[in-house]
Amino acid sequence: MLHIQDSPYIKTIHYENADDFLKAISYKGELYNLFDKQYIYRGHSTDEYELIPTALRGNLVQDTVNSNKLNSADERYLFDSLAQTEFAQILQEYNLLQDFYRVCDTCGLYIPHVESLRNSLFPGVDAETLFCKSKWIPKKYWELAALAQHYGVKTRLLDWTHDIYVALYFATKGVYYDSKEKNHLLKAFAAFREGDNYSPKHNLEIWALRTNLVIYNPKIPLHIIQPRYHDNDNLCAQKGMLTFWESDYPGVLDKEGKPNFKACVKQITNRKSLDVLLDSYLRENKATEVPILYQITIPQDTAYEIYSFVERIGYNASTMFPGYVGVAKFLKEHSEIHSKEKNKKYRESKKTETGI
Repeated sequence: MLHIQDSPYIKTIHYENADDFLKAISYKGELYNLFDKQYIYRGHSTDEYELIPTALRGNLVQDTVNSNKLNSADERYLFDSLAQTEFAQILQEYNLLQDFYRVCDTCGLYIPHVESLRNSLFPGVDAETLFCKSKWIPKKYWELAALAQHYGVKTRLLDWTHDIYVALYFATKGVYYDSKEKNHLLKAFAAFREGDNYSPKHNLEIWALRTNLVIYNPKIPLHIIQPRYHDNDNLCAQKGMLTFWESDYPGVLDKEGKPNFKACVKQITNRKSLDVLLDSYLRENKATEVPILYQITIPQDTAYEIYSFVERIGYNASTMFPGYVGVAKFLKEHSEIHSKEKNKKYRESKKTETGI
């Protein structure tokens, strides 16, 4: 979902059909000539989604911390107020990474080396990060956060890929498995009464981020992480990489070692979408007016054509998730998606025959 209109830094391109879009990304097409190796991509099954990482969707503190033991209204108000702060948000993200590190290490699994976690006074507790004012996510945690993100831990990292066809696979496949749309009961019931299945009527979208403009401007608080592909077959197959918008962590103690409570409750968590953050920052700093982020939208009705194309050229679950699980996933998706389209065409032909 694009929140900004007429931005010199965020550009939207819309295609009405699959043919025009696929020509645009093919050799000598307008997007083929525009996008080079400096771009990374992210696909969404619907433009209702935003460029917000999992840790910042909803409220991680309220969702994770058990507040049932709070008895009075004052206690609950205090908890809810604290849950909105960046201090509490970062602390919870830190706890998730710390727990991931500790349990993986206990189970003998590979884990990136973090000196302050490995050799701390209390094993697995990074006092330096907890107590001192710093930037979040600190560089020493980048690889750990990337690994945790890949296995489903909520972080403020966003997944991207070097390969636009990988983004297209996830976006088009997602149209058929998008729980946000499938669970829209009112629309589904209305379609059922008409003797049809509910079909989403939004756009699917591909985001393209120009990384060189970020890397060459170190003042932009957007960081790009290229994780190691070694021993991570899925990440390698998906040509994955990650980004995050850096934030200030106030720290528990001030420079004099005294409690830093005022600073802890002052800063509210920023849950804005990446396109909004980028546009605001670049405007405020009067950056050169060139596009840094593109949003490409295509009607969801084109999903089957695009999915069939990328599947045919080798982008499917069996290649995105190498191994037996990927093969089984591919066979399931292949059967279900093609069957749904056949049934849809059959219903449409019957309606044409009956004139309904």
